[in-house]
Amino acid sequence: MSETPVPLPPGRTPDDTPSWTWPEAARWSRERPPGWARPGWSALALLLSVAWAVAVEPLVPCSDEAPCGPDWLGAVQVGLVVAQLLWYFRLPEVTLVSAPLLAALVTWNELLTAPGTASRTADSAVVAALALGWAAAQQRLAARQRQRHLVELLCSGARHPLPKDAPGRLPRGTAGVRTGLVLCAVAAAAVGAGLNGTAADAERAAAATAVRGEVTGSGEESLRLRTADGELTVASLYPEEHPVGSTVTALVDGDWSRLAAEPYDAFGWQLLALAAALPGLTLVAASALARRRAGALENAEVPVLRVLLRTDLDGDTWVYSAGDTEGLTPLFSCTVAPCKPAGPGKDAEPDTRMHEALLHGAPHEGGELAVVVAGPDGEPLLARTDSRIRLADEDDVPVFVRGPGSGGEAGTGPGPSVDREAADRAAAAMPPGTRPVRWGPERHTRYLALLPLTGAGFLVANIVRRLVSDGFGWHLGQVLLLPAALTAAALFLGWRVTADRSGLWLTGAWKVEHLPWEDLRAVTHIDGSLEAHRTDGSHWRLADIGIPWLDRRLRRDPSHARAAAEINAMRDHPHLRPTEESPLLDHGMPLGPLLLGACVLWGAALFFA
Repeated sequence: MSETPVPLPPGRTPDDTPSWTWPEAARWSRERPPGWARPGWSALALLLSVAWAVAVEPLVPCSDEAPCGPDWLGAVQVGLVVAQLLWYFRLPEVTLVSAPLLAALVTWNELLTAPGTASRTADSAVVAALALGWAAAQQRLAARQRQRHLVELLCSGARHPLPKDAPGRLPRGTAGVRTGLVLCAVAAAAVGAGLNGTAADAERAAAATAVRGEVTGSGEESLRLRTADGELTVASLYPEEHPVGSTVTALVDGDWSRLAAEPYDAFGWQLLALAAALPGLTLVAASALARRRAGALENAEVPVLRVLLRTDLDGDTWVYSAGDTEGLTPLFSCTVAPCKPAGPGKDAEPDTRMHEALLHGAPHEGGELAVVVAGPDGEPLLARTDSRIRLADEDDVPVFVRGPGSGGEAGTGPGPSVDREAADRAAAAMPPGTRPVRWGPERHTRYLALLPLTGAGFLVANIVRRLVSDGFGWHLGQVLLLPAALTAAALFLGWRVTADRSGLWLTGAWKVEHLPWEDLRAVTHIDGSLEAHRTDGSHWRLADIGIPWLDRRLRRDPSHARAAAEINAMRDHPHLRPTEESPLLDHGMPLGPLLLGACVLWGAALFFA
């Protein structure tokens, strides 16, 4: 059943404004990048190749002939790798520059000087992964350009400025630019301090006297030497690399001394520079792009389209073609401000009715728009995008209607939702409830857990190996990858949702939560993830527990999609809910702590072997 959309205020729509009907909207929706260009694949390829390159990199101990010294070029590479993982998702425009730059650095600093075949192969894999990321970013930007071109063709005779009563220039991105510049200044100061320390150490070393000595013992961060003039104790960052009986060179200048093999260590300053520069550069780039896009809406005549839109219970606005009054096929979503028709001092829920609207601007992934709709008083209300446009996926299920027991009135507007239709189909096939019902991973999903488990094992082995040989250093940053690998493995192996008389028992990677029936608003599945929405506005989420493209190839209905439909059926029809309580064992066990303990034992065994 369709509903009559809330009309636009009379006299606010230019006569030449075209409606974005389904044929044009469908063509626009198809102009999206291919599946391989999704940023997740580029990020995964870069992570795996970098982990491989680090694992096979030969360990070169510090020596008089090859002093350690601060590796500034290596620090830049590490920073760009970390930043690249974020820029793949948020800033494909920056990726077109940063990926070739990082590939050039890896080629110059690693590939051309790699001592073995394994290292050269791994470094080549890193360059290939960066090439994949660059090509994916180019495909995403090309798809955006095609989407803009289609809208501009449709609106070739309907380009108008924003309404005259629109507010002044939107300060979008201003705070981000300022914050980013401050962080970049902190990073520059840290780099300057590190370079000054390196220069001061080199100047002191040039004036010092070289003394050869035999290592007679070591402390936690020192070496004891026997020299021609007696005993000498010098600081050492890596005393394990200088065994007793070996000969080393010490530089001595009065009370100052150090090993010739271990110049000034600028690791602390490098770490501070990266911690400030990465978010700083990201903020500056993202905010500058947002300011440029917002300025384009305000300073020029832009395409105008008639569309339909609805705001769901989570505050996301979904845009539909002009004839899709049932809201069956969303085109894209974003958040807009202000678009919640609440009066002064009120915090009302979103108006979920379908609205006629005018879009100012050419919609495309990552773009920004201005929207004109009818406000609560019937007057025109201008809203602007408060987040980037996200193209709708086939798994997107916006929730517009509260379920029973939500503690509030049903959402305004009875418009159908895909979530309710799936629940009705499940209800028709379900018998009345008695015993508890469980949902968990598919068999092929459990097999996929071998990938993150294998990656975690190699990661722990490499960390321990480098820790034993090098002590504390940059390689310990690989620990940050371990939680992601363990979380993925724990979810692939053991996520579980159990429905019983009292409600839902939700088992994730690290903990179990209980959600009573009276607190459940809806359950949705999006992009291989499962979300249970509570009536207080919060939600519980299992991220990436399914692989949509694999399920489509296997032509199987994934278990998390069945769970969403059947739980919503139980929510809507209480007689379908189980009448028995579930035993504790039925709730499942979070496997994250268990896998973490296994990694700790594996690391300890390697360390003491």
